[in-house]
This record gives sequence, structure tokens and C-alpha cells, in this order.
Amino acid sequence: MRVANAVEVGALLRDARQRLGMTQAQLAEAVGTSRAWVVAVESGSPNARLDLVLRALQWVDLAVDVYRDEAAAELERLFGGGDA
Repeated sequence: MRVANAVEVGALLRDARQRLGMTQAQLAEAVGTSRAWVVAVESGSPNARLDLVLRALQWVDLAVDVYRDEAAAELERLFGGGDA
């Protein structure tokens, strides 16, 4: 699945956590952070530490796959990146 922002990552984390029957407090303990941090991430906080987000995603059986967006690269090639 492709995600574009912190809100989408947070929603995926929340859905996966709930599907596993895990509470926010349980996930926080597993990750080594606070329940307030989990609440913030699930709400789409753009300021969450990446290492903790990745750890949380692992705990709910999600993985991050980074790759070059060929469609965006092609648009960049065709239309350039500067202002018209």
C-alpha cells in the first residue's frame, strides 16, 4: 500500500493494532514509549520519531518498503520541477 503522509501512516498503524487486539498501552510498552505517543502517531503527528514509528509498525506486522516512484520521476522529467 502506498502512503503519502503521517495521517495515513497513523491510520494504518491504528487499524493493524486493533486487528491484532492490541491496546494503545500495550503497543506503547512494546515500543518503549508512552500511550500519549501512540495516540499522537495514530492521529497523524508529523513530528514522531521515525525509529519509534518503524518499531511500532513492526510490532503490528507491517513493513516499510521504500522505492523510487517512477511515475513521479517521469512527471518531473516531462514538466520539470521549477515554477512555470
